[in-house]
Amino acid sequence: MQRRRGDRLSVVILVESTFPVAIESTGLTLAFVTLAVAGVPPARAVELPAGTPLSVRLKTSVSSRTSTAGDPVSAVLVAPVEVDGRTVLTAGWTLHGTVREAGEQGGRALLRLEFSEIGHEGLGNSPIGARLVAVDNARESVDGDGRIVGLRRKHRLPSPVAGLLMLLAEDHPIGIAAFAAGRLVLRAAQHTAIDYPPGVELGLALTSSLEVPDDPPPDPPVAADPSLVAFVRTVPFRTQVPRGHRNGDPTNLLLVGAQAQVEEAFLSAGWTRARPMGLRARARGLLALVLKRSDHAAAVSRLDLQGRPPDLVFEKQNDTLAKRHHVRIWREEGPPGRTVWVGAATHDVGIAFARRLHAFTHRIDPRIDEEREKIVNDLQLTGEVSAIALVDRPRPPDAGVDDVTSAPIETDGRMALVVLRPPPPAAPAVVEMGPRRLVWRRSLS
Repeated sequence: MQRRRGDRLSVVILVESTFPVAIESTGLTLAFVTLAVAGVPPARAVELPAGTPLSVRLKTSVSSRTSTAGDPVSAVLVAPVEVDGRTVLTAGWTLHGTVREAGEQGGRALLRLEFSEIGHEGLGNSPIGARLVAVDNARESVDGDGRIVGLRRKHRLPSPVAGLLMLLAEDHPIGIAAFAAGRLVLRAAQHTAIDYPPGVELGLALTSSLEVPDDPPPDPPVAADPSLVAFVRTVPFRTQVPRGHRNGDPTNLLLVGAQAQVEEAFLSAGWTRARPMGLRARARGLLALVLKRSDHAAAVSRLDLQGRPPDLVFEKQNDTLAKRHHVRIWREEGPPGRTVWVGAATHDVGIAFARRLHAFTHRIDPRIDEEREKIVNDLQLTGEVSAIALVDRPRPPDAGVDDVTSAPIETDGRMALVVLRPPPPAAPAVVEMGPRRLVWRRSLS
């Protein structure tokens, strides 16, 4: 039968003797409808409201000098997103977008990114509306329109000599005057462009609601080994400052695994092993602070646990040493047959003068539980974690104050117990035997 343009075609589909559904087509336009098949409930969705925060990590490089409008940008979600206490987006979702603006204006570098899609392998991509609100550990700021704004270019900047002046000022406050004078007189080149390599982490906020499948992922196994839980409750709550024996950062992490596993997990998560503290390392770090630059392996000041310095120290920076994530780790004798590592993790967010020490020091974010959560999320994203748990423990009365800076500390006092996945068993060695060469020797009598 011939059909002319404009005729309406009705098709009746019978779905297992339920009810007839008609799909009508006019010309070349087809209207698709969603069928609720008997016995197969439609997939539900959870709505993430506008304003929901997303923590992502860049997978591509972006720069105010070399990027141009329209360049593609991608990032990966590094922290799970919860709704009503349930995880609805796991770490690992990928966001896609473009560079909207790159260059310089009014003596400041500018960079604007826009993410428009989010997806996961096997689930396809969905449109997303999100605005950049923060760049983790950055010297730059983010304005109300989501633009990254660089440092203002100056004509008179500190020189390497200023680093030595600041070193003097750290132990002798009278040196602050010399340091200030040096900054006004000495010059040095300062890099003010915005250059973010893969690995830089961004904070986004949804500008419109986002619907995702209501299929919560299974929770990771809980590290409920009674011997490990009992050991957590014996770990000292606070570290100590060697000079003056004041309380240092609270302990908030317990790792279970060999040293090679701990190192591999942190390096895979983008953290860097800190160099040992020494005069040269100290001067190098102070110079980075003066020049507002990063030093990704900068030394970390010493804190002791039960009279011992840390065995491992890891940190994660962006483009300034003034802000960094860091964790000091001590090896301890755990339950029989278990190698455990106690960690004290905090987030440096600036520089302050500690009157009790008469020296400059990093100022930490008082919400130290967020740093504990960040480390757990970073390690989980590597696939190196087999089980986790948050363990309650006795809380001392002075747990809420930083004795070095007298700043408040906000913590629930719990310790994250993280069991690292053991490495796969080594494959048996295969020795290939080549053809043997026989040598005949005649004995001489």
